[in-house]
Amino acid sequence: MLLRLKIEETPQGLTATLSQRGEDGKVTGRPAVFIVADKQEAKQRAKTMARALGLKTYGLVDKTGAAA
Repeated sequence: MLLRLKIEETPQGLTATLSQRGEDGKVTGRPAVFIVADKQEAKQRAKTMARALGLKTYGLVDKTGAAA
């Protein structure tokens, strides 16, 4: 299993989407979508969720224009 974090700029602010993906790359379950103050908060949430799932890492897709 893989955990993917996608960060996007929206009119509401920075939106982070956490989705679980199977080995085939397809989404399993329902993604968690939330508004964050900054990229660090999004990364911390992804790290916490990955650890809860027993994973050591997560994938990051940054669609904000400039990577942190």
